[in-house]
Parts: sequence; C-alpha cells; structure tokens
Amino acid sequence: MKKGLIILIILSILILILPPLIGNFINHKTLESLDVVEVNKLLSEIKNSDDMRITKESGKYSFDYTILNINEDVVYSSVDSDEAYATSIVMATKNRDTIRNIYKEQDQDIIGYLIIYNDLSVIERNIYKEITNLYAISYIAAALLWLVFGLFIYNKIIRPFDKMKDFAGAVARGDLDKPLEMDRDNVFGAFTESFDIMRDELSLAKKREYEANVSKRELIAQLSHDIKTPVASIKAMSEVLDIMAEKNKDLPTGKKAKLIGAKADQIDSLIGNLFSFTLEELEHLEVNAIETESSQLRTIIENADYDSRVVIAKICGCLIYVDKLRISQVISNIIYNSYKYAGTEIIVDSYLEGEYMYLSFSDTGGGVPEADLPFVTEKFRRGANAEGIEGSGLGLNIAKNLMQEMKGSLECNNTGEGFMVTLGFRLV
Repeated sequence: MKKGLIILIILSILILILPPLIGNFINHKTLESLDVVEVNKLLSEIKNSDDMRITKESGKYSFDYTILNINEDVVYSSVDSDEAYATSIVMATKNRDTIRNIYKEQDQDIIGYLIIYNDLSVIERNIYKEITNLYAISYIAAALLWLVFGLFIYNKIIRPFDKMKDFAGAVARGDLDKPLEMDRDNVFGAFTESFDIMRDELSLAKKREYEANVSKRELIAQLSHDIKTPVASIKAMSEVLDIMAEKNKDLPTGKKAKLIGAKADQIDSLIGNLFSFTLEELEHLEVNAIETESSQLRTIIENADYDSRVVIAKICGCLIYVDKLRISQVISNIIYNSYKYAGTEIIVDSYLEGEYMYLSFSDTGGGVPEADLPFVTEKFRRGANAEGIEGSGLGLNIAKNLMQEMKGSLECNNTGEGFMVTLGFRLV
C-alpha cells in the first residue's frame, strides 16, 4: 500500500512537469519547421528573374517574404502592407525572421537578401494552445489517476472496513449466523478469516450454552415429574393411616398421618410449580417420537393413576408414533387435572379413525363453562370452576404442545356430564 502511494505521487509529478518540457520542444520545432525545399525554390526563382523582380503570379508559397537588394531596398514583397513586416535586416533580426542571402550564380557575390516572415503572434498562439491542451490533458490524467487511486482505496480499505464494522455490530447484537465474506486482496484480508473463526466459536459457545440450559431445565422437569408419583403414593398412604386412626382411636398414628399428608401436599405443590414453570420456561422440549405398541399406554396410565380412579375401557392394539417420556408427562397432567378439578372416576377409551388412534379421558365433574372451553389449552388460562384451587394454568398447554411435537393432537370438550380430553396419535 505504501509503495503504491509513492508510485502514484511520482507519476503525478511526472504528469505535471511534462507539459512545459513538451511545450519547449514544440516551440523549438515550430520555429525550425520552415520548408527548406520551398525556400530554395524561391531563391532559384529570384536568381533567374530580372533584377530579383518576380511577380505574384510567378509562384505561390506557403510563407510571406520580402526581397531586399544589397542596399536593403525593398525589391519585392509578397504582402501589400509593410507595417508589420521587416523591410531591413535589423527589423528582420528583431522580428526573428529567417534571413537568406541571395547570391549571383557566377561569382557567388551577395546581390540581395530574402527575408522570410515568421508570424510570431500566430506561432505563439499555436504554441500556447498546444501547451494549454497539454496542461489540460495532464491535469485530467492526474485527476483520473487520483480517481483510480480513490476507487482503489474505497474498494480495498473503506468498503472492507465498513463490512467489518457491520460484522462487529451484528456480533455485538448476538447475530452470529451471517458469515464475514473473505477477501484476501484487501488490506484486512489477513484478519477476515480470523474474525469469521471468532464468529464460529462464539456461535458454537452460544449454542452449547443454550443446550446446557435446556438440558438443565429438562432434567429438573423430568425429576419433578418422577418425584410426583412417589409423593402421591405417600399422600395416599397418609390418608389410609388417617382413616385407620379415625376408626381406631387407640392407634397413635392420627396426628402423624395428618402431618405426613400436609407435608406431602406441600411437597406436591412445590414440585408442581417447579415442574410447570420449568417446562414453561423451555421454548422447546426435545421430542423423539418412535414406533411404539399402543399397549404400552396402559402401563403409563396405570403409573400416573396414583389415586386409582382411572377405568380403562379399551386401548386399540396398533403401532403409533410416540415419545414415552413426553406422553407420560401428558397423561400425568391430564389425570392430575381431573383429580384436582373433577375428583371423579376417569374413563379411558380409544378408537381408530383414518391415520390416527384417539385416546379419550372423561370425567363426570360437570366440565368447564362453555365460554372458557376454547381457552383451556392456552398459557395461564383456567376455567371459572378453578377458583380456590391451586394451579398455574400450564398443564393442558404443555400437554398440547408436546402432542403437536409428536405429530399428534389434543382436543378438549364438555360431555354434558363432565370434561373430556382426547389425544390423537399418528399411526405407523
């Protein structure tokens, strides 16, 4: 870059000093550009004339001239006026006219002088015009040279720098997907690849951080879900102990059973909140739906039915696409919601239609208000019948999202007697 700038300056100086040098050369050549053959022809004509007198008709030449005799008297002039023309050797010398001696052919004596007129004003104007043109051309050439250099600077320095500035701004905003175009020809070419490698590393680090956070939250969600079942069992056992203590006053387990039940309720509430909010914070839970025997749904339902209120009418035998972990979360949410809001027996039934197997969960708890029905699967939306009951309004929303990720569906309806949730599983 530095070498190129030095070369440009040298070329600019040469362009600017060439016009006067060329002008002097033109001036010198112009003054020496008289046609010698034509002059000799005129001299020959003068010698052959009588007393050096020629007429205008005798010959036409490209220059004006005056013929003087040896006494410097004007014998002949090709112009009508002698005001601006030399009529003596002194005037011719002053005007820088060309002076040629006229010799007598026999003895080579000088018999007169031929003064060839040089129109200095015309010559000077021509020279001035040519030099002016040269200067104009040289300045235009210099301007074009600097323009080319400016374009070079813009393409090789300014524009790559602007790209790097925009790239840095995008990285600062967290946009790590757009690569930096590499151009090794510009002055920043050596850094471009390093900056793009930096972008790749930042993008990879960001992705790893996101995956680590997702894994953490998924682990918390899975542990929360897994803990809910033994806690529910503890609650059920505490209720059994409490009933036994009521029937047999001599047993010292009544107060302890009530305390165990209260603590189990507290743990269940905390785990429920942790599970719900952890899942809600996750924008996307990883779902891996695989071919699965529909009969495995029975085991998942039985494991979720910790209060033994589920009656399985029928589960159609078929192959479905399902993620066992995620469907376990879905079914647990549905059964747990029915426990909370209906508190009745839950009937599970299924049927095949088209490319799907549908599995329904129906209770007889009266259902939800019709005005609330379209919104029960939205985040933080609960029916009017949920007042006074703990919950966050996320259970059915999470269940519906997980079913959609498994290419299935979740629909909610009132049956007249209660509330029904229907799951659609895509058949293999």
